[in-house]
Amino acid sequence: MMKYILRKLLISILIFSPTLVLADIALLVHGYHSSGHSWRYNGITTLLASNGWNDAGSYTPEGNLVYYGHSLSKTGKHLVTAELPSEAPIDIQATLLNQYLDDITQQFPEQRIHLIGHSAGGLVARLALVKNFSQNNNYNVAQLITIATPHLGSPIANMAEKASDTPIGFFAPLIGANEINRAEQLYKQLGNEDKNHFLLWLNHQAHPPMHYTSIIRADGSILNGDWLVPSRSQNMAFVSAIGRNAQIILTPGEHHLKYADGFILRRLLP
Repeated sequence: MMKYILRKLLISILIFSPTLVLADIALLVHGYHSSGHSWRYNGITTLLASNGWNDAGSYTPEGNLVYYGHSLSKTGKHLVTAELPSEAPIDIQATLLNQYLDDITQQFPEQRIHLIGHSAGGLVARLALVKNFSQNNNYNVAQLITIATPHLGSPIANMAEKASDTPIGFFAPLIGANEINRAEQLYKQLGNEDKNHFLLWLNHQAHPPMHYTSIIRADGSILNGDWLVPSRSQNMAFVSAIGRNAQIILTPGEHHLKYADGFILRRLLP
């Protein structure tokens, strides 16, 4: 904790120094059955670019940062996307995300990091932060923003996990749905908190002091709302270890990323 306080004090001194202008780096984490490019397909990176956020590229699972015209630097505002094995268990994805965060922190120790996760990517981001915080070796993450993340789990994940243990799981590869088997462990981790040892554990772990924001799909209708994750589950205010520290923003729509999310992020980012 002392190491964390000293780092924050150093950053504050540098921020208010008239001779230095620090950079901000936004790291965008995709969800299940998706990729880092989903942030580009939906026009979110373009919207952020209109507010001065340069797209610096994507981290690959090999740990390399593939640049897209812009490169990370010590000044300005930059965004990068994380490429993760979306069917792998949360802890495996979080280990890889920690490697990306380590790389940013080693190259640019003074820069503020803004971590943004969609769906399961929000849980990956939380676990990465909790792991690092427990080791008293903290990244300079200013805030965590999650979009439609199942912080309290998803009943759909419960159904999919059970399906993998039935004849449906056996026949899944024959009908092109073998991800039911490949992602069995992930489904278990995304199930409802009351029957989910992983989420129950994560939601009671100490989280680093920072800004937490939940972007919640508030439309509960079957046709237009998020039928994958209940609105209450998307709210970090109901996470025991975060509680009232979480800000919430309600937005209509389905579970997937959408162009309008870019407008919300543009308001939340500096």
